[in-house]
Amino acid sequence: MSCLIEKIEAEAASLFPKHCHILVAVSGGVDSMVLLHCLKLLSNYEQHEWKVSAAHFNHMLRGTESDKDQALVSKYAEKLNVKAAQGEWKHDAKLIKKHGIEMAAREARYKFLAKTSRKLRCKYIATAHHSGDQVETFLWRLVRGAGGKGLGGIQPLSSLTIDKNINLTRPLLNFSKEELLQYARDNSIPFRKDHTNTNTKHLRNKIRKNLIPYLKRNYRTNIETSILQSQDLVFTDADYSSESAIRWLEAGTRDPFLNLHKAVKRWVVWHQLIQFNIEPQYSLIEDLIGSVGKSICVCEGSHATLESNGILRLNKFDQLNFNKLQTLIHLKSRWTTHNFGKTQIKCKVTPQKLNIPSEEVFDAHCLGKHILLRYWQPGDRFHPIGCKHNAKLQDLFTNAKIGAREKRSCVVACTSDGSPFWVQGLRIGELAKTTSKTTKFLHWKWCKI
Repeated sequence: MSCLIEKIEAEAASLFPKHCHILVAVSGGVDSMVLLHCLKLLSNYEQHEWKVSAAHFNHMLRGTESDKDQALVSKYAEKLNVKAAQGEWKHDAKLIKKHGIEMAAREARYKFLAKTSRKLRCKYIATAHHSGDQVETFLWRLVRGAGGKGLGGIQPLSSLTIDKNINLTRPLLNFSKEELLQYARDNSIPFRKDHTNTNTKHLRNKIRKNLIPYLKRNYRTNIETSILQSQDLVFTDADYSSESAIRWLEAGTRDPFLNLHKAVKRWVVWHQLIQFNIEPQYSLIEDLIGSVGKSICVCEGSHATLESNGILRLNKFDQLNFNKLQTLIHLKSRWTTHNFGKTQIKCKVTPQKLNIPSEEVFDAHCLGKHILLRYWQPGDRFHPIGCKHNAKLQDLFTNAKIGAREKRSCVVACTSDGSPFWVQGLRIGELAKTTSKTTKFLHWKWCKI
């Protein structure tokens, strides 16, 4: 038995109990083909007696190349006398638009694996992530601002997110890509290369092809070892803080929340947000900890208050209706006053810019002879001055921490075709900003009444 297979056996033995059924996720690449080979070989040992099945998911993204991957997996599984389940992705346009092609494909793949596991009554899924994937994951999550557990990377054993009764295992995490390639060559294991992995349009590929080689050349040749070490240290510290927070939440008699270490406070809030099915973003956790006793909008229709005792209270509001009221304003060369709901607006068109305190100025030529006042409506988009693109008004309100009720009373000023150029409480829009060529100015003042 080779040195590598002995090491893999040691890892696998710590993950899989005797007589268990293992479903190996096989893409056709070298890593997963080696994993399938090794687990099938080890399954015959008396001390294991595992049942091994394979599952291949065709993402239908690379035409005939994807079909060749599927054919190779099917042929090799048959050679090993392993049953192989096959699945194909029926592309979901809404999901792709919402999450991007990579995340949508990943979600579809794991749904297939979970469904196949349940069908086979298998409680263990094995994927072929290796040490190189760990390094990439650390750097990828680092640039995205991940916390300690995120930077801790991929764990050898975890529960499948969409089905907690299924164990997700990674027996190859302590092995390098080079070791797996050499093992494949030594044992004549066939595999295919996915050439899209070299496309640096995707951040993860850019990290693999550009950033890691750059760090090796210019800073440290064994950069992977250093990152893996840091990854372990960061994860261990974060895991301790997380477990301390859980113990604090479950305790009958607790230390005062305000006396806890900041790391533990963050995890106390994090766990409670997860219980409420709210994404525990860094900025939200910091806002809650920094505003103890105050109500903060945590998502559409919901506010939360972090009490001084550390308990998070969630208040959900009934679905609020959108106000359809609107009015037309004719722009004039004298000051006119318009009361709209609880907001008063004064405006005037002049050939020159007037230096009037606390007013906003627009290019009147861009607006025409009249404008429309209305309230925020579903699907509204706005392009604030200085931003590269327009954005959903709902997202802009959330970033400005404007609550659900308040944003429904915000006045939106539009051109006659309905395009917003001013939104109450936000910056003026790019649509009608003044420039050196502006010859007609709309002066604008507003206040609440």
